[in-house]
Amino acid sequence: MNFSVYWIAQKLRFFAVFAIALASVLTNARADVAAWLLMDADNGHVLEQNGAFDRWYPASLTKMMTAYIAFKSISQGEMAMSDMVMVSQNALNQPPSKMGFKVGTTITLDNALKMILVKSANDIAVAVAERVGGTEESFISQMNATARRLGMTHTNFVNPHGLPDNRQVSSARDMALLASALWNQFPQYRSYMSHPGIRFGRRTFRSGNRDFLLRTAGANGLKTGYICNSGFNVATSATRNGRTVIAVVLGAASSLERSAFAKKLIDSGFKKTAGSKITAFRGSGNINPPKDHYCKRNAKPTAQQLVDRFGTKRGSASMMAYADAGSPSPRGKSIRLSKKKVNWGLVYEEILGPQLKSYAPVTVRIGNEHPVVALKKLGNAVPLPIPKPGSQKGLEPAPIGGIQQLNVPVGKGASLRPLKSTSKRDLFGSPGGLYANTSAFGKTQSP
Repeated sequence: MNFSVYWIAQKLRFFAVFAIALASVLTNARADVAAWLLMDADNGHVLEQNGAFDRWYPASLTKMMTAYIAFKSISQGEMAMSDMVMVSQNALNQPPSKMGFKVGTTITLDNALKMILVKSANDIAVAVAERVGGTEESFISQMNATARRLGMTHTNFVNPHGLPDNRQVSSARDMALLASALWNQFPQYRSYMSHPGIRFGRRTFRSGNRDFLLRTAGANGLKTGYICNSGFNVATSATRNGRTVIAVVLGAASSLERSAFAKKLIDSGFKKTAGSKITAFRGSGNINPPKDHYCKRNAKPTAQQLVDRFGTKRGSASMMAYADAGSPSPRGKSIRLSKKKVNWGLVYEEILGPQLKSYAPVTVRIGNEHPVVALKKLGNAVPLPIPKPGSQKGLEPAPIGGIQQLNVPVGKGASLRPLKSTSKRDLFGSPGGLYANTSAFGKTQSP
């Protein structure tokens, strides 16, 4: 009998130890932020970094380079913000995130850049690449040449938007170099990266960086990115008392974790001054980017876990502690309204702080004038959809014509077929577009 009791006790002890070990493994498997770099934008000093030289997929941070080349072309007098960008078939074919305008639709470069940097529109990124570079291939060559000139030694571009391609790699250091170049070389265009959203007609589209921009003191940029293979990336910036710091965060497990970590990093930057120049910053890292399906291995933290980790009860911690989802932290404020409901307002206030600015999306449109005026002037040319779908009072019958009548340079892949419909479904109903019923491509990429 005593032997039986002893045997049962041993079994219970074994399973208890196994359960604790399993819980530990599962906890340690919680998502970590993969890499980051914090720098002073004014003097180029690196203030904090981890894994800054590890190869990583940039996702939509790629669009910072697309914008950089466009801004440079404008600054050199080769392009103007009023120049027209045309949507080609090649552009329309891109998976979401996208605007979904029909082939032949024209947009000013000014509006196109806002759609790229705020909405993260892949189709418009290709349209801009074709307009600025002549062809998408030529533009990609410019991207890589510019990367080399800026000292981005771990970067290779194969597309202008950041959609999945395992040949397209970068690093936290290289993305910080690019963000710094954007900030310092084109101060006149900084506002393009600070908009929390865009408004197109009656619809608004938030930036993936909206909550960081509205809740972080002095926040003014820059760009977010996500594909499954990269996790949630961001390049952020903030200016306080005349000093600007830039932070690049790669491989977060959710958009909220990305914003929370970036805010902690930015806040810490204003307390630091020492560091080596990023141009002289040398090191090594993993030469292979993460294996495919990174997002499936990086479990998304719950709202309570984020509040425990980044909330007010945590107090001050190192960036390594904030990055480690398994690091011990005190229980944060309870964010439950009920068993099934989360108080998201409290979650955001706990980890990002109160909202400091109102949400004010910037207005964008197609064409180079108010569409009603443009339609009347064009007559027999391409029909431009009005910005408020469904409100066509006072408009003349839909004109029918070919896009060659616009006398706008056509990028590679553009179709010269006339457009014969002005219905919002026909004009914007492509997969992933503004008025598509469903997304044929699924959630390929988000801001």
